[in-house]
Amino acid sequence: MVDEKSIIFVVIAGTMVMFVLMLAIIMFVILYNRKLVAKENEHNLAIKDKELEMLRSVIEAQENEREKIARNLHDEVGPLLSALKLNISRFKRLLQKEKLTEETLDQERTFIDGIIDNVRTVSHDLSPQFLLKFGYIKALQNYLEPITDINIEFNPQIDDSVLSKQKAINLYRISLELINNLLKHDKPTNLKINLLVDNETLLLKLDHDGTGINNQQFEDFAKNATGLGLTSMQSRVLIVNGNLNFHNTPTAVIELRIPLNGQSN
Repeated sequence: MVDEKSIIFVVIAGTMVMFVLMLAIIMFVILYNRKLVAKENEHNLAIKDKELEMLRSVIEAQENEREKIARNLHDEVGPLLSALKLNISRFKRLLQKEKLTEETLDQERTFIDGIIDNVRTVSHDLSPQFLLKFGYIKALQNYLEPITDINIEFNPQIDDSVLSKQKAINLYRISLELINNLLKHDKPTNLKINLLVDNETLLLKLDHDGTGINNQQFEDFAKNATGLGLTSMQSRVLIVNGNLNFHNTPTAVIELRIPLNGQSN
């Protein structure tokens, strides 16, 4: 019979190795994305067609790299973690008559479940496979479904056929950034999201009962923000030739308009 302490050491050591691997991958992704955003910020987000095309290329390269890393996480790291989980289950069967308790093994399995969930989350953030497979509307519905703190009503009045792949990806990431910031800062209890076509323009409209801001307040907030989310969102709005407006009278409203024709992706 293998020494009990040795087995415990192998289990814990294997778990820690996988955890360190996950941290290394996440740090790589964060640093890589920061470099990409820094390249975006080198451009002054001007209106010139040449600068816009350069910025579009950076965003496209970023999405391609995210998709590549997401595949690696799914195809390589995921199976390793799953194998480690199966090994712990095997240890449980082998050690039923030893002093190693089931509670200890259960804790290890719970810990690994958390790592696997983190891998799935990172994979989704890097490349929204659900969106690529099912489209923007179902992807946003899937994202909104777990949010139970407030009442959210999503009313799509279009289908995904009006959106190209790149436009859908940009719209999805803009939508998530808007919704996340709205929930974090405006503290609404009710949110209505309308998606429709108005005069050859795609309109994403968010009505809510939170505090709300106006355009100037948003610009001030974006300038002072320390994170990369708002910078990336503003770049994506520019990429799709969009127009983002904030109103807080008489009700709090966020409107994103994207032309369906023209040079936008």
